[in-house]
Amino acid sequence: MPTGNTNPTPSYDGPAAGRRIARHLMHAAYLAAPIVAALATLLVAANAGATIARLLSRLGADPIGQVLGGAATVGVLALLLAVALLGQHTPTRALAIIYAVAWLPLTVALSAAEAALASGVSFGALASIGQTLATLLAGLALLPCCTLAIASRRTDSGDLRGELAHYLANAQKLVLLAATAGASVAFGLARGMPPEVAAFIAVVLEVSFLLALARAGQHPLHSGALAAFGGVLAVVSVETLSVLSGLRTLAALATIGEMAYLLTPAAGLAYIVTSQLAGQPARAALPAQPDADQVDADQPETQPAYSLNGHAPK
Repeated sequence: MPTGNTNPTPSYDGPAAGRRIARHLMHAAYLAAPIVAALATLLVAANAGATIARLLSRLGADPIGQVLGGAATVGVLALLLAVALLGQHTPTRALAIIYAVAWLPLTVALSAAEAALASGVSFGALASIGQTLATLLAGLALLPCCTLAIASRRTDSGDLRGELAHYLANAQKLVLLAATAGASVAFGLARGMPPEVAAFIAVVLEVSFLLALARAGQHPLHSGALAAFGGVLAVVSVETLSVLSGLRTLAALATIGEMAYLLTPAAGLAYIVTSQLAGQPARAALPAQPDADQVDADQPETQPAYSLNGHAPK
């Protein structure tokens, strides 16, 4: 019967044990990385929300308004990121990405404004921008909420780039329309017009341009009106920018802009009348549909045919 050591001392392989420990550490790091990243994100978001709340406190907002201000910036940004990263609907994801790109500088500007005001450093333009944005938070937060709800009803094309191009093109149109409307109002105010008259002419000009844009391609009249109203908007905008910036301009450009600006209401009315008259021949050229009674009267009355043997005639 062999008499050996029943409890031999195990022999360990040092390099293999080190590799096993390294694998365990890497696995633990992989598991802990999302948790650490989430905690860091929450801390950064909480800091930004608190900073914006302090800015609103400086502006005289009540505690509820301070909390809602932080939610309207950091909370909306977190919502946009969640929709952009986790959403399955392509149009909604595209719109969320666009809003997130715009909302991040907004949050940074508000935080920087509070830091500038708290430190006493003179950043007049930055502080003014931050204070202006802080007063507009309640209205700005409605934009992503409403437009994302509308975009959720859009058919999913599956093309993220195409959806981004679609929404960016619409955003560009909206910005240009807002800019040209402001330029039209400033054009009239710079020439001594009452504000309500300048706003009226700007509304007529923008609505006429949008009407022609919606009808372009249906008739040559609408294409010509689109080019005419677009030209007036371009001339008025260039003249307004040149006056506000103090750059040298052509005197003829200012004269043309003033003439076109004064003729805008009459041109809009003429466009509506001529578009109605141009659409009448097309409707008149359609053949008249006869009445149902007239059709029945014109058709001859047919009597059922019978044969002497009771069978239908061949």
